[in-house]
Amino acid sequence: MVNYAEEARQLAAENQRRMSLLLDEIQAINEQTQATGRELADRLTADMDEFWTTHADELSEAAAEAEAQQRRQDEAREQRAAIARSMAARRAGQMVTPVDEEDEEDEEAAFYRRKSWLI
Repeated sequence: MVNYAEEARQLAAENQRRMSLLLDEIQAINEQTQATGRELADRLTADMDEFWTTHADELSEAAAEAEAQQRRQDEAREQRAAIARSMAARRAGQMVTPVDEEDEEDEEAAFYRRKSWLI
């Protein structure tokens, strides 16, 4: 006669044993993944630190050049706008006053407004 209850208990025990093995295997994989992740994060941090130290001068030079170029572009834009305003005022028949004459303490403007160019 077949003892189904005993066979069911054996199957349950075998299933429990296999499940325990799988859970242990999953836990080991998770621990290994966490360790690898920490190692990669540490290596990435070290690589980024090395990159910033080796390229800091280049980056600061590039930033300074970009700032200088932006300043030149702004100056050129202001100059073009002043020329456009001057041309519009001339077309309208108005007398144009140079921007430099508005600021009396501007040394450069005083240099260009002097009466004699003989030194």
